[in-house]
Amino acid sequence: MTTSNKKLISLKEAAALVPDGANISFGGFAETNNPLSFVREMIRAGKKHLEISGMGDAQSVELLCGAGAVDLVRVSNYMAKNGRCPNFCRCVEQGAIQTEDYSHFGITNRFFAAAMGIPFMPVKVMIGSDLCEIQNFDNGSKVMEFDDPFSGERCGIVPKLSPDFAVIHVARADAEGNCQLYGITSSIEIIARAAKNVIVTAEEIVDTEEIRRTNQFTVLPSFFVDHVVHCPFGAYPGGVFTYYDYDLEHLDLITRSGKSPETMTAYFDEWVYGTETEAAFFDKVGVRRLMDLRADPYSGVSLRNRRQFL
Repeated sequence: MTTSNKKLISLKEAAALVPDGANISFGGFAETNNPLSFVREMIRAGKKHLEISGMGDAQSVELLCGAGAVDLVRVSNYMAKNGRCPNFCRCVEQGAIQTEDYSHFGITNRFFAAAMGIPFMPVKVMIGSDLCEIQNFDNGSKVMEFDDPFSGERCGIVPKLSPDFAVIHVARADAEGNCQLYGITSSIEIIARAAKNVIVTAEEIVDTEEIRRTNQFTVLPSFFVDHVVHCPFGAYPGGVFTYYDYDLEHLDLITRSGKSPETMTAYFDEWVYGTETEAAFFDKVGVRRLMDLRADPYSGVSLRNRRQFL
């Protein structure tokens, strides 16, 4: 792991660190805390042959599948707030990617084993279901059944899963890599502890003294983190609790665009390749739209934009 406190780098530099063919895991769940600025930068950089391992990070998988950047996916959720992920589904139906299905708890325990430095974790989820019976890759070692030597109950074990890179988005971090997040963390800290390299994108960069003053919100200490990127609105069009809500209109645009390769290419040409940087992307989104999504400090969600969440 990196030992220097000089971990602050640009988004472009961070994306360049991930080589083609890497096993990468993105933090967040569905439309919450997903590092989508990082994903767009990976698409601009033309990353290919990625192996994605995740717990519920539907939006990252959907965009990268649409860009033809993915060869293999092991994940527990392919549904977004506005329905099925059409790019992912098309890739599976056409045999363009390999997939392996897990329950949320099943794949989380694979990360948890790696985070604790042990070779496997016992589980009872998935046993008796097709999630256990259908083993697509990893040499048939997705889950193994055995009899508990203490009780005789039928259980399973899942092997550790240690991605080459974990990319997580947090509320704020300091230059040393201490990270804070408010609300539900969705296994972000477990995924980061399991990975060989950790890249953090953060809404705010604050002084270490501020982190110490509010250490009840710290989810990841600096010695787990290799690089930090200052990335305001880095989860957009997803949301970050207490900062901004997800943008259902833009999420719908992605879903509609994903209905065919041609319309998805048109989306990328306009919103990703057509905006050379994230600054240009957000200029296109518009300040007024972003401000409408900003969260009320008391409720943690947007009140001006509340109609789309009813």
